[in-house]
Amino acid sequence: MYKGNVKLTKKKEIHLIPRFIIVISVILLTILTIISIWSLTADTQKIFLYKEIEIQKGQTLWNIAESEFGTQNDIRKYVYKIKQINNLKDANIKPGQIIRVPIEREV
Repeated sequence: MYKGNVKLTKKKEIHLIPRFIIVISVILLTILTIISIWSLTADTQKIFLYKEIEIQKGQTLWNIAESEFGTQNDIRKYVYKIKQINNLKDANIKPGQIIRVPIEREV
């Protein structure tokens, strides 16, 4: 069959169908993967509990954050949280002072 200068064949149309199915399948699998990852992360929530610590001689906010949250985490973030919770303008603390420290728990 001819249409203008182009010869149309069913053979070329048949090859397009499997490619179309593969492309649609990849798109659907990508969407499903994104949705499942999103739903898994949405299920876990962090709650913050607080404990009070009495400052000992030589302790710093940095030492307290390291002992409570570990060295594998960004300590600066936790020092900032401790300062924020206790309304501290700077990192100066004194022996005998009582501060609240957040404790993260996943629910």
